[in-house]
Amino acid sequence: MESRLAERPGQCSSGSTPGKAGGGQGKPVCKYGNQCYRKNPMHFQEYAHPDRDNKDTAEIEMQPPVTKKAKTESTSMPSTSASTSTSSDGTTAEIKPPASSPASGVSSPLFYLTKVRGIPDYYNNPNMATGIKDILSPSMGELVASAQFNYMFDIPWLMQQYPESKRNMPLLIVHGEQREGLIRLKTEAKPFPNIKLFQAKLEIMFGTHHSKMMLIAYKEGMRVVIHTANLIAKDWDQKTQGVWISPVFHQLTSAAASQTSAEGTGFKQDLLDYLQAYGGTALNEWKQRLKEHDLSSARVRLIASVPGAHTGANMHKWGHLKLRKVLLQHGPPSSSVDEHWPVVGQFSSIGSLGPSSQQWLSSEWLLSLSTNGRKEAGAAVTMRKYPNLQLVRAGILYYLHGYGLAALE
Repeated sequence: MESRLAERPGQCSSGSTPGKAGGGQGKPVCKYGNQCYRKNPMHFQEYAHPDRDNKDTAEIEMQPPVTKKAKTESTSMPSTSASTSTSSDGTTAEIKPPASSPASGVSSPLFYLTKVRGIPDYYNNPNMATGIKDILSPSMGELVASAQFNYMFDIPWLMQQYPESKRNMPLLIVHGEQREGLIRLKTEAKPFPNIKLFQAKLEIMFGTHHSKMMLIAYKEGMRVVIHTANLIAKDWDQKTQGVWISPVFHQLTSAAASQTSAEGTGFKQDLLDYLQAYGGTALNEWKQRLKEHDLSSARVRLIASVPGAHTGANMHKWGHLKLRKVLLQHGPPSSSVDEHWPVVGQFSSIGSLGPSSQQWLSSEWLLSLSTNGRKEAGAAVTMRKYPNLQLVRAGILYYLHGYGLAALE
């Protein structure tokens, strides 16, 4: 999931065509003229902007988006004022910034998007956006240990995201690296004696450890964070990621911890089952921590995916079949669901969808996601959206947005 800045209505003319710049060394003139809002240096290298001071433009082109934007227009929007936005159909709507909130840390909501450098400040308001340093901040709790589950790691960068006083605390890295990737990870971890590596065993050839989760232990309890970002700098800089942050789970009394009765929504058992699926002993400490804490304030279910062929009772324990089961049990009654409502799925990447869409995407997957309480839904219409050239060009990273996009026939 990547962020982009949409074109600002009223600032471009779709009928205009680029001309040749008199002072732009033969580059086409940007069709947006003096109302160009682009910030990416690649755009300024490709198109001329004759309305700008030449000596200042050269300086702007070489600067990162935030600095360059500060030269061309203000990035901030007062938190107490409102602005208007005009859509492509000509309608105008008032945009009200979020209410004021603390300058740092994470406030009361549980789901956030990540902060994105180079966009208007009010989109990065702590009421709806957070960063990795915010998540690991002392304002969240007195950190004593953590476990990071992820697909990609940059360990030196990750250590810089922890508060300086906490960089020597126990850290477990759960990964799926093999061969050269494993050698690199071990090399990066070597300067940090507090880090332990745990390699997830992948039982099938195409299995991937794509989980992105943090388990954080505090003096006052523990927290679970589930997100969509790799633990590398660029995923937390100018890409939009999703982050779910649990409340602080407090420790149970000895008597309560010894009880095995179901707790809350079942989130605790979901998570314990998932950690158990890793096998080995490296996660035993964290499984014990979970058992000793009250997770009933997490009003969610965990839908985890575990590579392998699952049969019998395990068939509905993982992936979209687990989601189907949860929706049957807890979804809204079919009487309150409109059969024409679309099912929306967002993907950062697409593997195999089967020989045809009817053989998996529009059958198994769609059935699971359209299930509601007491009823498995029938076939529904699927709509697919795919980034086109203009969407890629309009993104904050310009063409770098599109390097991973597969070509469509």
